[in-house]
Amino acid sequence: MKRVGMVLHPLRGQAEDVGRWLARALSSHGIEVQTPSRDAERLGTPVVGGGAEFPEGLDLLFSLGGDGTLLRAAEIAHGADVPLLGVNLGRLGFLAELEREEIAEAIERIVADGFDIEERMVIEGEVVGGAPRRIWALNDVIVAKAVVGRAIKFTVAIGGDRVLGLSADGLIVATPTGSTAYSFSARGTLVSPRLRCLIVTPVSAHDLFDRTLVASGDESVEVTLMSDPDIESLPEPGGASVSADGRPGTDLSPGAAVRLGAGARPLRLAKVSPAPFWRLVREKLRLPEEPRPAPRADVGGEP
Repeated sequence: MKRVGMVLHPLRGQAEDVGRWLARALSSHGIEVQTPSRDAERLGTPVVGGGAEFPEGLDLLFSLGGDGTLLRAAEIAHGADVPLLGVNLGRLGFLAELEREEIAEAIERIVADGFDIEERMVIEGEVVGGAPRRIWALNDVIVAKAVVGRAIKFTVAIGGDRVLGLSADGLIVATPTGSTAYSFSARGTLVSPRLRCLIVTPVSAHDLFDRTLVASGDESVEVTLMSDPDIESLPEPGGASVSADGRPGTDLSPGAAVRLGAGARPLRLAKVSPAPFWRLVREKLRLPEEPRPAPRADVGGEP
């Protein structure tokens, strides 16, 4: 390993502290550290600024922050086909490989023995109708209402066949990786990231049917926004928007379609001490390992 990159949380001072320590530790092993220029200015030497983005030829990319920072780094890593390793400096940290206190030991192991690779499916797609836009996401793509108090109307097609029409606050199309994020908050099912599928979950559906649909990774998902005279008569913003991995959204006009599918190439996550997904689910969500005891009924009068 000769060169690594780092992406830092833009505001968190803890990310700077960890970044400086990490840069010194890697440099002591003869490894060059690259960051975008804005992060290099925050960290100082021995970091080498890489311009607006990273140059080619990185062997590993570190993400220092929470899940949001990792999602930002994921798009960079995927575009350069570089393995990504997340260090959790946030709260939940479902996507991160390491906690802060594990970094020192992990660096020694990486230098000595390298790391394992775990592939994660991504979503790729486009907006058809209105302003064209390409879509990329590791976690999820969200079609959501833009007017408070007004549901949107849309249809959902899977594999080219229309499945249903809904009036709802929105729709989430998630990867298995993203099944622990917004999709889970909307009562979507948890799915092992070893599977290749798309998880389609309505948000606050004004309908008796609001269940999650799971499509094969070989099937496309298309969401088409329907006309609604009540919303179209309102001033800007428009009736709906589409966003990917929490990035700023794009307005959708009636008739616009969001076409999504599994990406042709997965994201590669670097793993030092891989933990089973379901163990992480239990630990991060604090699920009980044993059934909770049933409440005991009082027997025979006052205690």
